[in-house]
This record gives sequence, C-alpha cells and structure tokens, in this order.
Amino acid sequence: MNSKILNLVEKIEKIIIVTLLFSLLIVVLYTTIVFLAMLFTGIFSSIQDSFSENNILKHLHKVFGGFLSVLIGIELLHTIKMYLKEDVVHVEIVLLVALIGVSRHVIDLDLAHLKPMTIFGISSLIIVLSGGYFLIKKGMRNSSNNEIKVEKETSLDFRK
Repeated sequence: MNSKILNLVEKIEKIIIVTLLFSLLIVVLYTTIVFLAMLFTGIFSSIQDSFSENNILKHLHKVFGGFLSVLIGIELLHTIKMYLKEDVVHVEIVLLVALIGVSRHVIDLDLAHLKPMTIFGISSLIIVLSGGYFLIKKGMRNSSNNEIKVEKETSLDFRK
C-alpha cells in the first residue's frame, strides 16, 4: 500500500517538474524576445538620438540587466533539467543563479544614494557566494581526481 502511494506521489512530482520546466522555458523564450526587441530598438533610437554619456549609460544599464535576466532563466532551466535527470539539486548551480541575481541587482542599484553599510553588505554577499561556488567546484574537482586514483589503484593489470 505504501509503495503504491509513494509511486503515485513520484509520478505527480515528475508531472509538476515537467510542467514547471516547460513553463519556465516559455518565460525564458518570451524574455529573450523582449530583450532582443528592447536591444535593437534601443540601438536604433540611440543612433537617432544624440550620443550623450547619460543616454548611452542608461541604455547599457538596461541591456545588461535584461541580459542577466535571460541568463538567470537559462540557469534555472538547467537546474530543473539536472533535477529531472539525477533527482538531485546541484548546489553549484543554485549558487551561480544567486550570484547572477545579486549581480543583476547591483547593476540596478544607484550606488550614489546607498548607505555605506548597504554597499558593504552587498559586497560581502557577493564574496560569500563566490567563495562558496569556488569551494564547491574545487571539492568536485578533488573528488573526481580521487575517484580516478582509486579506480587506477583497484584496476587489475593482466599484463604481468
């Protein structure tokens, strides 16, 4: 009885995850189209307008914010895809999405009007997320090297 219930729950969970995956895919496609439209209309309007420093900086600000939004969506898609394949949430991908999200937020901030402690807090958050990502990647590299060493040590050499 319990195994039937657990199987049903797993099937429903897979359906929900696939639904989320396709929903997110639609959102990322829509965001990409809107971003590209914004990019090209901005380029053409910048050509027509004067090339003052404020106009270009405002346009670049919007472009980078839109680009990072699309990138966050793609990373979230990758996270859901990996969960479907392996039934595991990869922490390095979650940290990467968080780092991109904080970076996008920093681009949107008006640093001239922020308190110094807010800037310190945001920079600390970026350092911690970057450090965590680095340590996880380093740990993954070390564990894969150890697996290769163990595999070589345990393999039999029949040439002797």
